[in-house]
Amino acid sequence: MTGGMSGSDRPADGGGALVTGALGFVGLHLARGLLQEGRRVTGFGLATDAAPPPGAFHYLAGSMTDAGAVREALDLARPGVVYHLAAQSSAAASFGDPAGTLAANVLGTLNLLEAVRALPAAERPVVVAVGSAEEYGPQPGDAPLDEDAPLCPVSPYAVSKAAQTLLCRQYHRAHGVPVVVARPFSHTGPGQSPRFAFPSFARQVAAAEAGRGPAEILTGDLSPVRDVLHVLDVVRAYRLLAARGTPGEVYNICSGTALTMAEGLRILVGAATVPVTVRRDPARDRPADTPRLVGNNRKLREGTGWGPERDAASALLELLAEARKELS
Repeated sequence: MTGGMSGSDRPADGGGALVTGALGFVGLHLARGLLQEGRRVTGFGLATDAAPPPGAFHYLAGSMTDAGAVREALDLARPGVVYHLAAQSSAAASFGDPAGTLAANVLGTLNLLEAVRALPAAERPVVVAVGSAEEYGPQPGDAPLDEDAPLCPVSPYAVSKAAQTLLCRQYHRAHGVPVVVARPFSHTGPGQSPRFAFPSFARQVAAAEAGRGPAEILTGDLSPVRDVLHVLDVVRAYRLLAARGTPGEVYNICSGTALTMAEGLRILVGAATVPVTVRRDPARDRPADTPRLVGNNRKLREGTGWGPERDAASALLELLAEARKELS
């Protein structure tokens, strides 16, 4: 069952939405979907050159680490729901800037929760706070992970997201802040930055096809197993959680299907129009990584009716199509 929203759902983004990180990869997909349905959307985040989506969209430039700016954005938007996507989102980059990662992800979330807590209870929007499957870290066995699996983060990014989750749940329990925690597993699709693995691979394949790069892809360790979703399925899950999720609860967003990084790269290389080779460069390995992250989505399915409508291969091939268009 992949149901939409019913008349019994909370009004949530029907009263307008504030999207933090609205001009980022996932934020843009979310904002576009809301605007296409005639929703009023306010974006908040760092100043950027990204083109805003068309429609009733208003963007406020500011940092999540600036408590005053966060309060002002909430006051101006008066949303029915806040989708909190703003973050330093790269586990690899977090090793080089742990302080910045923790400030953006933990302090930024604290500022949002405090701003919501300061509102009268009847005026508080539902907050969908986006965590990460990286919070789980290495786990024994190969069974899909449910939300009760212990947290064992291995990167500063994962630590920041685990702390964010604990903070959200504490603010719900102590202060009644209506926050739902989304825990997405890996997701990709058009618009994702090439600083992430699959968009980087797709761009290298497209460059080789266009004669604008070597016909060899250098990679780090390709053995990690991931649960890879299409970004549009993740966006749909966020919206369903805003309408049907239980405040204070954590929900995995995942397919339950395992894909190694090597298998994902093979999909891209197999679609190439020229011969492309792959060579491992140990210098590209992370200092620490999680060998397997595959989730159990039962709680999300039963609570919202969500189910993935696309597969990982479609997301990867859309990445390649986008890269070809950019490099043509």
